[in-house]
Amino acid sequence: MAIFKKASNINIQVSNHYTSLCKFSSEESESVIIEATKENLELSSQKRAVLQGFGKGGKEDVADKRVLIDRGVVNKGYWINEGGKKIIVNSKGDRGYDWIFGDAPSEAVMKANGMSKYDIFNINLTKSYTEAYLKTEMKSTLVGFSDIEDGFGKNGRALANHFFTGQGQPFTFAAGSNPSNEVKDSARFKSTFILGLKTELERRYNEKKYINESPAKIYQFTTKLPYYSAEEGLNPWVNEIAAFVGGIQGCIASYKLYQYEISKKGEVEIDRISFLDTFGAGWEDGGAGGMVKQWIPGLVAMFCLQHFKNTTDKAKYQPFTVIIDIEL
Repeated sequence: MAIFKKASNINIQVSNHYTSLCKFSSEESESVIIEATKENLELSSQKRAVLQGFGKGGKEDVADKRVLIDRGVVNKGYWINEGGKKIIVNSKGDRGYDWIFGDAPSEAVMKANGMSKYDIFNINLTKSYTEAYLKTEMKSTLVGFSDIEDGFGKNGRALANHFFTGQGQPFTFAAGSNPSNEVKDSARFKSTFILGLKTELERRYNEKKYINESPAKIYQFTTKLPYYSAEEGLNPWVNEIAAFVGGIQGCIASYKLYQYEISKKGEVEIDRISFLDTFGAGWEDGGAGGMVKQWIPGLVAMFCLQHFKNTTDKAKYQPFTVIIDIEL
């Protein structure tokens, strides 16, 4: 298809398939013809009208509108509700040793679970100290990793006190709290986790035409959760989340699903995230398996409080789930 516009002895011809720009004159007609590609010549108002269908019986393009078609949640990890407690378990429903308390493991049991002779010696020495001393050591460590944003030491004290007397009930860092903001502002959350989860859910919908198969079958997503190592407790940008949580064990993600009316393509927005982690002392916190976590101040004290100092009063020093809420 070609478009012609005449002005005296000048013809301008624009054709979609031309790949070069040239001009030549005809002596007989004293006219000039200019050829140009669509890319190399600014479209005239007449050509735009033809391409868009105006004046030729065509219709204006209809916008491909986005419509909200679903809201829901997806999960990663497993947990059970037990007496008001939210207990993190594995896919078989089994809880880890960090959920056990008041059990006073023998040296043989500690050895069988990966503790060296030194680790066992260190545990025996630490548990010989008074409860008051161990509580002070643990709380001082958590306070030391706290930031001034929420009041210096506030979050560490609250977390320690909940371990002392909370009887295993969940503890929540609300949206807007310093640990929540540390996660929200980190690149591993914004640039890696959220984008990865959004891409995964959009791909699932475009392939299956649903995200959750049914209300009873919540999708377990595969996107890797962000990780904040214990060593990052010295990093001022993530020190609270690294010291208080570290390896996140579970996630509840709230999403909105949109569909475009014409293309039928799905698009996902994530509007809320809740991360879950166990605040409790497991074998590795006492040094099992060659771990170096026992060198972090307060961890062995916590191990001894949870497993040895509450054998006669198991209401004390119970592990619990920490929840970090993030609004997007």
